[in-house]
Amino acid sequence: MRTRPRWTPARGVVPAAALAVVVVLVTVGLARGLWLDNLHNGVLALACTAVGGYVLHQRPGHREGRLFLATGVAEAVLFLGRQVGHAPGGPGSAWWGWLGVWPVAVVLALTTLAVLCFPDGRLPSPRWRPVAGLVVAVAVVCAVLSALWPVEYSSVDVLTAHPVADAAPPAVQAVWSALAHPSYVVSQVLWVVAVAARWRTASPGTRRQLGWLLLAVLPAGVALLVGLVGWGSPRAGVLAAALVPVAAGLAVVHGQHAGARAALSWLSRARRPGGDLAGELTRATGTALDAARVVLWSGADTLLAVGVWPDPDADLAPTTPAAVHAVGETRDLVSGGVRVGVLAVEPGDDPLSLAQQRLLDDLAAQATLVVEHLGLAAAVRHRPATRPVPELTPRERDVLALMARGLSNTAIAAELHLSVKTVEPVVSTVFGKLGLQPDTRDNRRVLAVLAYLER
Repeated sequence: MRTRPRWTPARGVVPAAALAVVVVLVTVGLARGLWLDNLHNGVLALACTAVGGYVLHQRPGHREGRLFLATGVAEAVLFLGRQVGHAPGGPGSAWWGWLGVWPVAVVLALTTLAVLCFPDGRLPSPRWRPVAGLVVAVAVVCAVLSALWPVEYSSVDVLTAHPVADAAPPAVQAVWSALAHPSYVVSQVLWVVAVAARWRTASPGTRRQLGWLLLAVLPAGVALLVGLVGWGSPRAGVLAAALVPVAAGLAVVHGQHAGARAALSWLSRARRPGGDLAGELTRATGTALDAARVVLWSGADTLLAVGVWPDPDADLAPTTPAAVHAVGETRDLVSGGVRVGVLAVEPGDDPLSLAQQRLLDDLAAQATLVVEHLGLAAAVRHRPATRPVPELTPRERDVLALMARGLSNTAIAAELHLSVKTVEPVVSTVFGKLGLQPDTRDNRRVLAVLAYLER
């Protein structure tokens, strides 16, 4: 059983329609000429909208994707408005120029919220809610002032007249000067503080995502510095800033399983002395998918936990496939047309993306091989009737417990600080006490483990 992210054609149409509108707005704006001081708004509009659409395709309903999409649309309107306002001509130029000015506060607020909520679409903590509310309130006040009076026309080089008022009253101009530009600086400081606060309490998966964002900020910062020093212009830096939303979108979708290398290298760790196949697989799955919990269950009708991540406080009781499938993401492990186990994943804060779903499919295939390697597939089909477990010595119980973890004789010897020649007779004695004779159909080691698990 698998639970796909909720996606409907209607939800797919909205991002596609938004991207189409943004492409048209930017194209129409560029047709009026190349104004380098405004070019970054067009580039950011395309980048933010494309990234927002991609995030929403991979993670339907993701809040960060919605913020990116809204930012891109607002940037596109701002870009076209400034293009028209800088080179006026034709009916409605004054109103288009107006749209190139007052949405600045909206764009800044959306960008700030996107940074505050990166990467999962949630604020770092409930204590940030008043901050987010203040950002929205200031943006609304600034947008209303700029929409009603020409308080910012001179600073953005828009040549058209304000369509609503010829000049701003002194009181309005004073409020604008005290509120607008200081809020721009404060917003950028908030970006840094929010990322630092998120990093301090983040999981390894979230820190990887933040790392992607910071790596994109670095070249943009270098380009800004070079532009200011070399040409006295920030143009190169603001154009390079388009890398930031692209990296952020990739981080939202792929950053959590950028640790997929761990999912591919778990077997090499499991083969070390003391390695645990099932345990390493569940750990790799949890790390790659940033999951809350991963359990590898073995069995057909009755499931036994053979691998759990993170380590539980107590052993998990046997359960049924129906109970396991009722929670989180699950994949049936099938061998020869028979279910031999289930790989169950409890996602973290967000449901798995489409890319993570595909990664989980691959990990489930590996989990099937693990179960088969341990011999549980054959044991489930051919194991004998349950028999009482005879009394074992403490040493024999220790060895059997390590066998239940999937350890080889060599690994058991390393774990108990014994030689392999000392461990092998103990293993043979355990087999004898359990009445397990050599059989070409069944793996005596696995049947011993099953006897141990069913005590």
